[in-house]
Amino acid sequence: MLRRPGPAVDVPVPLSGFRMELIAQVVASRRGEWQHLLRAEPGACRRIRLQGAADHDVWLESWLPGRGTGWHDHGGSAGVVLVMRGELEERIPVLGGVVTQIRRIPAGGTRPLGRRQVHELVNASLAPAFSVHVYSPPLEATRGYEIGAQGLRRAPGLTAN
Repeated sequence: MLRRPGPAVDVPVPLSGFRMELIAQVVASRRGEWQHLLRAEPGACRRIRLQGAADHDVWLESWLPGRGTGWHDHGGSAGVVLVMRGELEERIPVLGGVVTQIRRIPAGGTRPLGRRQVHELVNASLAPAFSVHVYSPPLEATRGYEIGAQGLRRAPGLTAN
């Protein structure tokens, strides 16, 4: 048995995608606990951290029509998004940002988010949307990106909306 020198440090193991999806479904099913927190009106808070634990956190988001995140990653956290109402559009850069793949996430739909995945979420519909997001390890930062003539590139100092 190999031993590492120094004190033992408990580092939480990231949750599986299946476990994150279960957490998102449980949160979505308990509407009475969070529904009063979300608003679908201009100027209202659109992102709320609902739960936090050593190995994950849960966020609620409201999306007005046309509202989006901008291109971003999740700083090394994996995740799951579950759309509770409305529809979101996930845009994923392919071939270094030369092409964009578009996936629609309808109400009740989920989408896994990879640890190194760059994407953009947008409410491309004419009605407000609401979603729950579970991240593991807990989301500490998002990093912004731009797509230009030379494709996808990290935007220094830019964070997602």
